[in-house]
Amino acid sequence: MPHISVIVPVYKVEAYLPACVESILAQSFSDFELILVDDGSPDGCGALCDGCAARDSRVRVIHRENGGLSAARNSGMEIARGKYMTFIDSDDYVAPRYLEALLQAAEETDAAVSVCRPQVFEDSAAPEPAGTETWSPPKTLSGREAVVALYQGKAELPVNACGKLFRSALVSQLRFPEGRIHEDQAFVPIACFRAERVATLPESLYYYRNRPESITTQRFSLKRYDDVWAVDQCLAFFEARGEAEIVAAARGKRERLLCSYAILAKASGVAVPAEYAVPMGKALRCLRRQGSDDKYTYYLSMIHPKWVRPHAYLRKLKQLLGLGDSALTEKP
Repeated sequence: MPHISVIVPVYKVEAYLPACVESILAQSFSDFELILVDDGSPDGCGALCDGCAARDSRVRVIHRENGGLSAARNSGMEIARGKYMTFIDSDDYVAPRYLEALLQAAEETDAAVSVCRPQVFEDSAAPEPAGTETWSPPKTLSGREAVVALYQGKAELPVNACGKLFRSALVSQLRFPEGRIHEDQAFVPIACFRAERVATLPESLYYYRNRPESITTQRFSLKRYDDVWAVDQCLAFFEARGEAEIVAAARGKRERLLCSYAILAKASGVAVPAEYAVPMGKALRCLRRQGSDDKYTYYLSMIHPKWVRPHAYLRKLKQLLGLGDSALTEKP
């Protein structure tokens, strides 16, 4: 049996799939199976998948009716045979030591989940993969600590399912919610919580392609509230188990999402459902309090572009006077 199952959902990525598959088949760790799930792709992806399987015995292909990213991943999980599994999106690619580094981190620390950092790049500017000569020792967290860090937005623990290695026994009963976007938000917190230990690596070994046509970069729509729905599902899970610290962190995440989406919805002319509505003043104050100044300025420019210059002057004045953010407070 292969030691690792690599699950790659495939849909309308004919231009990107070869690079993705090539980066996986060229891994320094070779004891893996690659499961390509053709999710009813209308282009030539199905044939590309079959060609990969014909050339390399480690490749297995599933052809299925289109059901979306979650359904495709779930199909791959159903037939995965590895002790560990990892998810890679078919328009992304990984460094040559991606599997080796994640596996080493997991086995050296007895962690059920190991994590590397993603490197985001624009479609036209793909970075060179990291080499194999460096190794940084992993940091370990308890499952509870990992979930809190995830909800707090710590760089060491992004919410993405990609860029992580999961012990298969840990996630054997978990599935991604089908028919939703932001599916990782419903899967990863529960998986990390179930792990006794989570190992994190400081290296960027997963390369995430930022495409204009991807779901999360398209014009704002109500589907984005699937993100909040996913947090709510996890909140119910953690509340039922009396996990007060995690619940507080998840509620903070939920508030940040609602506030940022309120502004994006207003800027896009989208009516927000009553259960998710947040007044603009509250939304800006929340983002000012909990986010970076760059992010706050970005959202401010969407709904009050004339306020951006005064805000910038005020920030400069604070810096010159050595004042903290609590001084000269703005009230949008």
